[in-house]
Amino acid sequence: MSPQPRQTVAIIGAGASGVSCLIQLVFKQIIRRSSTPLSLLLFERKEEFGPGLAYGTGQEGHLLNTKAGLMGIMPGERQHFVSWMQAHRAMIEKEYPDVDIHENAYPPRMLYGSYVKDMLETYTQLAKEHGITIEKVAEEITDLDFTEDKILHLTTSGGQVFTSHYAILATGNPTPSAFQEFEKLPSFLMSPWPTSILLETIHDKTASVGIVGSSLTAIDALITLTNNGHRGPIHFFSKTGQLPRVQSPTEVGVDRKHLTLSNIRKLIREQTRTLRVKDLIRLFRKEAEEQLGYSPDWSRDERSEKDALTLLQEDIVLAREGSSVFQNILYDMREEIYDIWQLLPVDQKQLFAKWINPFFSINRHAIPLANGEKMAQLFESGQVRMIGLSEDITWDGKKFLLHQQDGSVSDVDFVINASGPATKIEQMTDQPLLQALLEKGYIQAYGAGGLVVNLQTLQVKSERKDLPLYALGQPLSGIQHEVNSLWFNVEQADLLTNHLLEHL
Repeated sequence: MSPQPRQTVAIIGAGASGVSCLIQLVFKQIIRRSSTPLSLLLFERKEEFGPGLAYGTGQEGHLLNTKAGLMGIMPGERQHFVSWMQAHRAMIEKEYPDVDIHENAYPPRMLYGSYVKDMLETYTQLAKEHGITIEKVAEEITDLDFTEDKILHLTTSGGQVFTSHYAILATGNPTPSAFQEFEKLPSFLMSPWPTSILLETIHDKTASVGIVGSSLTAIDALITLTNNGHRGPIHFFSKTGQLPRVQSPTEVGVDRKHLTLSNIRKLIREQTRTLRVKDLIRLFRKEAEEQLGYSPDWSRDERSEKDALTLLQEDIVLAREGSSVFQNILYDMREEIYDIWQLLPVDQKQLFAKWINPFFSINRHAIPLANGEKMAQLFESGQVRMIGLSEDITWDGKKFLLHQQDGSVSDVDFVINASGPATKIEQMTDQPLLQALLEKGYIQAYGAGGLVVNLQTLQVKSERKDLPLYALGQPLSGIQHEVNSLWFNVEQADLLTNHLLEHL
């Protein structure tokens, strides 16, 4: 009997999500005792495989924004990272003496990057022992073709061509789509990543810097600068003028009575209609009133009336007490948010992104307490300030002018674009592969962002039937929610790899 032909799977992107796919393909193939030989191609446009931009920052001050107890890279084993830290306690105590090793800790992201690299190395060796070949290619895939013989041809930026039977798009975060007109100006950085370029560009420690946005990514840029001795003024330039809230050291459970998946499904069934954003707003308010014990004046946005430092100081107190009700509700909903998202039609998802997401994000994606306290000190010193109600940025030939809605203008020497990754496929211009796939009709844009996949299998839906192409993470921003949460992507990789292996 002739041996089965070897099947090849290409994983495009070797960040944490791509590595999770590789790990799962390796151990599931071994467990299945499949007679089909398997080869894996792992592509990464950076030289380092494993951490990706998120966990390869090289900055110890960049902390995980999710507690360690959720960061396991193995499906169904969210505590796996904590177990790894416990097994490597001696190394951590030597290299990271201030890091706590427990499930509620927020360790440096570079430590998590070491964990991902270790897991990649471990499963690369395990694959070798079981006849699974793994080839790591430090090049970017820029084009892909599906030939009549049902083989994928992948072309790298260097002109090499690789073939595979299946491919997984784990391409990671695209750069922001805003302010593309300044891309070629040397004093404008389209992204805070990688941090090495940021520090090489802003070498004058007294220069004035504007950071577009005020999200967790913007805070990462601030910490990169100040931890490396930057003394000049730094301005957050934000439409909302609001920072994320501060996380409690320990999550506080909430006995939700109104904003639950069960109640939402009941509403849809009894009213025989689709879910609307205003339904979620009504249920959230009812839940918050239940937890607060009183009805706040929802017609007033009290946060918009306070400056950033005042809010930050109040949030630090609430975090220490574990009494930030809005945040506690949303964190308690972690396991239900994605299912609720799937109940919203496309137009309601678009409405959510436009009007509700800023409020949702500052509560759901909060600052670790240690970084919140550090930021408060920077605001108190006067080095950092918030410019809210931003309008536009212009370049006068020497400096950037930050325009506000009230007509006032501030000027800065450098601008860092931390306005958030592009969510529409056609705007992910720094990822040429996605643009090539869109042009060829191999992928379809989803109305609320990202591309279209079968949500049960993560297989791409396209004009080509049964295209052997899968996607994970940021390319699915819009059709999925929480795609910036690794714990969620690990679970999605479980679905993806199960379906792919069934078809080998």
